[in-house]
Amino acid sequence: MVKTDIIGRMARKRDKILLALLRFNAALPLLFNHALGVIIGTLVTVFPNRRLSTCRTNIGRCFPSLSGRERNRLVRSAMRHTGRGLAEAGRMWLRPVEDNLALIRSVEGEGHIRQALDSGRGVILATPHLGNWELFGLYCSSRYPMTNMYREPPMKGLDETIRGGRESGGGRYVPADASGVRAQLKALKQGEMVGMLPDQVPSEGGLTVPFFGLPAVTMTLLSQLARKSGAAVIFGFAERLPWARGYRIHFLPPDELVTTADIETSVTRVNAQVEQCIRMRPDQYLWIYKRFRNTDTEFYDK
Repeated sequence: MVKTDIIGRMARKRDKILLALLRFNAALPLLFNHALGVIIGTLVTVFPNRRLSTCRTNIGRCFPSLSGRERNRLVRSAMRHTGRGLAEAGRMWLRPVEDNLALIRSVEGEGHIRQALDSGRGVILATPHLGNWELFGLYCSSRYPMTNMYREPPMKGLDETIRGGRESGGGRYVPADASGVRAQLKALKQGEMVGMLPDQVPSEGGLTVPFFGLPAVTMTLLSQLARKSGAAVIFGFAERLPWARGYRIHFLPPDELVTTADIETSVTRVNAQVEQCIRMRPDQYLWIYKRFRNTDTEFYDK
């Protein structure tokens, strides 16, 4: 009991420190946010660590044609963008949504969204862990009726901050369970939009299909929802512009095979669309995530 109390106090103290850091970052101009992120990302590349190792492994296997120098350059850039993502989180969750949306400099391909919704179809908006996915969600939920799943973060003390920041755009958040799936399916059948992160490794189930030519366990939920509802599946992301100049929103044309093909083909097409987004800005992808775990191949160091 005493040990449990100590662990609880330590967790609360940690969460208070993290919340203070988020508030500090939220008060900074974007240029300072990104400068701080570059410092963090650069420091992580100096000393051997598991995240750096995962980043090197992912990039090395996904881009085998790159020279050693090119891979190292991409690893360094990717880690700096990961640092930028950490440093800008406080701004996304704590600043007024209008302040964040004002950072968007251009939007490409949004006509695909409007065309699908105007025709009465629901839209599954698939957002890989690429660029600033928090801002991308804020932009879309501020413009369209949007239902997203939400899972409580491991750091309980940040739950209110994260959820409040994401809801500030006007989106509706439902539990990441069977009731949430039903809510998303209902929204799609009503011709609305739902948001999903398509590149998460499912905790159970899933299909093993190619991703960058490598076997990867991939969620089937997105494909199942699309096939049941007839929704258009549109991928997009918020690209970080150089020198903290803001962001560019990208929407890709819908891939109808995700909606109409058999389940294995559909899931394969989901990975192909994620890959297409990543190839547009490979340095802004979250390469520290073990995307290829849970396969029969020993991919990562223990």
